[in-house]
Amino acid sequence: MFANKIANHTLELVPGANHTFEGKYEELVAVITAHFESHNNAYERAQVLGHPLSVCIPRWIDVEGVQNFRDIGGWPIKDGSGYVRERTVFRCAHLGGITAKGIQTLHQLRVSSVFDFRSEAEFKNEKFRMPDIPGITHYPSAMFKSEDFSPENMVKNLSAFLEGPEGFLRAYKNILERAKDQYRKIFLHIIEHPNTASVVHCQAGKDRTGLFFVLLLGLCGVDDDIIVQEYSLTTLGIWEPRKTLAAKAKAFGVSYEKALEVYGAP
Repeated sequence: MFANKIANHTLELVPGANHTFEGKYEELVAVITAHFESHNNAYERAQVLGHPLSVCIPRWIDVEGVQNFRDIGGWPIKDGSGYVRERTVFRCAHLGGITAKGIQTLHQLRVSSVFDFRSEAEFKNEKFRMPDIPGITHYPSAMFKSEDFSPENMVKNLSAFLEGPEGFLRAYKNILERAKDQYRKIFLHIIEHPNTASVVHCQAGKDRTGLFFVLLLGLCGVDDDIIVQEYSLTTLGIWEPRKTLAAKAKAFGVSYEKALEVYGAP
């Protein structure tokens, strides 16, 4: 039977039935009922039947002047009870380049708070500094001290990311140890302000921000594979002109290919 080669097929044979199932209605109902009862967890049922595993919403949102802006809602809860609430928490890179049109989009999304994991040293240059936006409160949430971003310390801190997966794990463990208080404050804010939306970001919206959303989605009950998928979307969401990235690679004494690997979400 060809159908047996398809993992999610629903072929069941009702012995003695014709094409109208005349005289076999009870058997037909029993087969259909047994099929759905065998998949009473909505998440598992969607997996088995090959159905989409998230609410169909525009995940990427064009906020003019901001990279990597996306909604982390819509992902399914693995116990089948529902989905992460959409249009409530967003992630992105820094908002230093946001335009008037981009600000209008934030208001349309009901954003009332922005949590910024960067230290003061990271936005000394005005082009990286978020402008004052009426109706939106900026919450500095730095987890590193300004001296951590001195040239010598920058090389030391970034060296871990140049060592492959083991280096990333070590760097992420350091972030988790430093960020406990900041992450806790944002979790509480989300709980205490359920009717407004928040933006969480760092410089590129990748590592400090990415770890926060790994924890948030995990606490919501999202499957690990989906959390990894969401994390990896940053590779699509951030970009640097080749010339700029090549200059950064040269400054840190690494190849362009290695810098490209670090800049993405491995």
